[in-house]
This record gives sequence, C-alpha cells and structure tokens, in this order.
Amino acid sequence: MYDIVIRFHYWVSSIFFLIALIVTVWAIVGWVKSKKYSPAFNKLSFVFILFLYIQLLTGIVLYFFLKPQNQAVDIGLEQAALQSSLRFWAIEHVSLMLFAFLLAQIGRHFIKQLTTERKKFRAATFYFGLSFLVVLTSAGMALFR
Repeated sequence: MYDIVIRFHYWVSSIFFLIALIVTVWAIVGWVKSKKYSPAFNKLSFVFILFLYIQLLTGIVLYFFLKPQNQAVDIGLEQAALQSSLRFWAIEHVSLMLFAFLLAQIGRHFIKQLTTERKKFRAATFYFGLSFLVVLTSAGMALFR
C-alpha cells in the first residue's frame, strides 16, 4: 500500500509543479501588465490549492499510517533529528509543506478581500509565488538527501 500512495503523492506533486508554475507566471504577468483578474485565473488558483490539499492528505497518510517496508521500527523525533535524511522527512519537509499550504490558503482568502485587479494579482504573485518557492525549496532539498 505504501508504494501506491507514495507514487500517487509523486504524480500529484508533479502535476502541482506545472499548475503552480502556470499560476505564478500568470499572476506576475497580470500584475505587471495590469490584466483583468479573470474567473479562469480564480479557478486555476483554486486548483492550485486543491492539489496542495491532496498533497497534504496523502502526506498525512504516509507520515502517520504507512511506512516503508524496510523500516522495521518507529523512530522518535529525537532520533530522527540526529540523522540528516530522517530529520528532513520527519521535520523539515513537513514544516515546509505546511508553511507552503498555509501561505497559499491565507493568500487565496486575502485575494478575495481585495478590490482592484492589480492588487489581486500582486497578492497572488506574493502568496502563490512564495508558496511555490517553498515547495521548490523542499523538493530541491529532497534531491540532496
């Protein structure tokens, strides 16, 4: 079961990267060129957050309910903190992903409160772009573990 969920998590994150790139570039272009904040962008930003929710749920399942078959015993956070690779997956990845999720969620709520198109795109660039940057940072860190 672990292998199925981790592959699903991987594929969803791959699709998320594409959506996040599109949302971020669209927000930057909309802000710089003073474009109209369209319903299409609003829907795409919803999909951005939806994929973060899916990632969060699959991450929770992986973290709390499933473990790799080669992991025979549970290791506490104190022991994981002493080993670089375990610390990354047990502490750093979880923290960064939660931060990215919260940034995007707060940003979407904040964007709805704004009145001008330019301010909406500026906020979208900040919140969604920063959220995407945090996810990219965590993914980059994972490559070096």
